[in-house]
Amino acid sequence: MEPVDKIKARTDALADLGLDANASPDDIRNAWRQIAFHAHPDHKGGDCSDFSRAKVAYDYLRKQGLTVKGAANSAARRPRRPRLKKRIIELAQEDIAACGAMLNPEQALSHNPGLSDSSPDKKYFSASDHVPEAVGCFGRNLTYFVATSVCEGANRVALPTSVLTNTRHTETEVLSFQSKDMGAGEVVVPDTICESKFPGAKSVRIRFEADQDMRDEFWLAS
Repeated sequence: MEPVDKIKARTDALADLGLDANASPDDIRNAWRQIAFHAHPDHKGGDCSDFSRAKVAYDYLRKQGLTVKGAANSAARRPRRPRLKKRIIELAQEDIAACGAMLNPEQALSHNPGLSDSSPDKKYFSASDHVPEAVGCFGRNLTYFVATSVCEGANRVALPTSVLTNTRHTETEVLSFQSKDMGAGEVVVPDTICESKFPGAKSVRIRFEADQDMRDEFWLAS
């Protein structure tokens, strides 16, 4: 039985006992006792169908361990949250080009006949300008992977911000930051910027000098 089916079966069983999803083990046992007493066929005015339905529901909840006293069982009766899965999104060339165009509108898209219009010629970028090649998603937490190195002083990075939305048009924002060091590193985007610029994101990180090994490490890490 799939987890969603188990949750539905548990909810239906509780409903057959007249209870909601927050019912405690004591609530379940008391509800069953009341129904067993009043609806038992041997009891005057008893209803065999109500009794049978309640018994099936109680037996199911008992087998699931939801009628046992104790706080540990109370935690066990709550449905487990599905485990979040990590995924890596390799950015399309047109998205990379759109980021480059935000950094240098005049030169980001090379018009060299030997290059396609969707492939930005990186030699036209300043060393302090950065464009990601992939995005790691872990729930609503985003990690952008940038192959270039952070420069000492002012840096700019253009990021596709609509990763978690279903929009067909990629929204891009340019973020600026100062660095005291150069080379590899990680920048954490402030929460205020996340809320306003990255719809649906809980947190945003940018990793520099990020190669394929770093992406694989992100995907494999628990």
